[in-house]
Amino acid sequence: MKYTLAVLFAMIAFGGMVHNPVIAQDTVVEDQPGQGFDEKSLTEDQKKNVEVLDRALEIIRNQFFDKKTYAGQDLKDLRARYVSRIALAEAGEPLHKVLREMLGEFKVSHLTVIEQEAYDNHFAPEMDNTKRRQVGFDITEFDKGEYFVSDVLIGGAADKAGVKRGDRVMELEGQPVAGNTLLVDAGGDPGLPNQHAHFFIRNPVDGKLNVKLQRHANDKQLVELEIEPSDMNMIQATKNSVTIIEHEGRTFGYIRFWHFLHDGMTSALKRALKKEWELCDGLIIDLRGRGGSPMVMNACFAPFGEPPAMSMFPGMPGRRMDFNMPKWNRPVVALQDSGSRSAKEVYAHNWKYLDIGPVVGESTPGAVLGSTFEQLPDGSYLLYPAQNPRSLSYGNVELEGNPVEPTHPVKDLLQYAAGTDTIKEAGIKVLYGLVKDLPIPTKEDENKDSPEAEEEF
Repeated sequence: MKYTLAVLFAMIAFGGMVHNPVIAQDTVVEDQPGQGFDEKSLTEDQKKNVEVLDRALEIIRNQFFDKKTYAGQDLKDLRARYVSRIALAEAGEPLHKVLREMLGEFKVSHLTVIEQEAYDNHFAPEMDNTKRRQVGFDITEFDKGEYFVSDVLIGGAADKAGVKRGDRVMELEGQPVAGNTLLVDAGGDPGLPNQHAHFFIRNPVDGKLNVKLQRHANDKQLVELEIEPSDMNMIQATKNSVTIIEHEGRTFGYIRFWHFLHDGMTSALKRALKKEWELCDGLIIDLRGRGGSPMVMNACFAPFGEPPAMSMFPGMPGRRMDFNMPKWNRPVVALQDSGSRSAKEVYAHNWKYLDIGPVVGESTPGAVLGSTFEQLPDGSYLLYPAQNPRSLSYGNVELEGNPVEPTHPVKDLLQYAAGTDTIKEAGIKVLYGLVKDLPIPTKEDENKDSPEAEEEF
C-alpha cells in the first residue's frame, strides 16, 4: 500500500497544521521597544532581523501546541528581552544562534531554527524522496573541540570512501573542524538538556572533500581520505541497510530506519519481509534516528503488532487502519539510543506496551511533540511543535519529557568506535538468546505467494 500523502499526514500528526487558533496572548509585534532599546532608529538590516524575530513569535502565537500557557512563556516579555540582541546580530547563523537561545527558554522539543541549506539538502529530500549531492556523514561535538562521526549513510560517498562511525574528525579541507566554513548547524533541540552540537557537512567548492580522521585514541598516524559527494538520501540508506546477519549458525534480518518521514521506509520493510528475510530466525529493527509521519510509523509497526487507532485530522476520532503489511511471528528485537526521537519513541513505547520483543540500547530523549516547518523572512526555517501526539501512544501516556527506557540497557560507545556498534552487537546477542533453541524456519509452501513487482523507492 502506498501512502502518497504521507508527508501531509506528518504535518498533521507529528508536526501539524493548526486551524483557527485560539489566541491566548495578544499580538507580540505591537509596541514592545525592549528594555531601553529604541527600535525607531534601526538600520534596514536590523529591521530585517527584527522581522525574523516577529515572524517566529507570530507562528508560535498562532500555531504552538500549547496556546494556553505557551510552555510558561510570556511572548511579549520574551520579545522585549531579545529584540536588541537580535537586531544587532549579524544576519545568518549568528542571528539564528540568538534565536535558538530564545527558543530554548520554552524547554520543549522540536522548537528551533534550521538553516535554509540544511533544510533544502537534508530535510526536504527525506520528505519527497529526492536525492541531494552530499558527502554522506554527520559529525557531533562531544567534549569542547572534539568532533566525531556520528552517522554514516550506508552506501553513501563517505561509506564507500572508508569513513567509519566513531572516527574523530581532525581536519576538513586542511583546516581545523572548529569554526570550519564547511559545517552546517543541524538544528538540535535548544530547549532540552544535555544536547551536543550536531553538524552536516557542506560539499567542498572543488568537488571533493579531503578529510583527516583519527580512528583510535592513541593513533599518531591519521587516516586521510578523499570523498567525492554523491546523490543520496536516508531512504536509500535504509534500503541499503536491509541485510542478513549470520550468528552462531542462525540468520537475522536487519533494517535501519533512518526516519519515518516517507513511505519508502514501508516499501523497504515490506519487500524484505517477503523476500530477503523469508527464512530468517529473527529480526533486528533499528530505531535510531529521526521521527516522522505516524502513518509510516504505524505501517512499519503493523508486521509485529496492532498499531493504535489513528485520527486523520485533529479532533476527529481515531480508527484502525489496514496497512496491508506481511505479518512476522518469529522473535524480533528493537534497537534505540539517546537520539531515537519523536515517532521512534512512540514506536518504542508501543512496542514495549504490547511486549513484542526486547528493546536494546539507551534511553530515548523524551522529545515527541509533533512538529512542522515554516519558512522565516530570511529564508531559514522555524521548526515548531504544533501537537502533542499523546493519543498515538498506547495507554495515552505523556512521552514528552519522559524517555522510553530499554529493556536491555547498553551504552553506545561512539567515540573512537572504529566502526563497531555496541548497541547492534548487543541486539544480536539478545536475539540469539531468543532463537537458539527454536527450530530452523522452513519454507512451508514455495508457491504460497504470487510473484510481485519490486517496490520502488
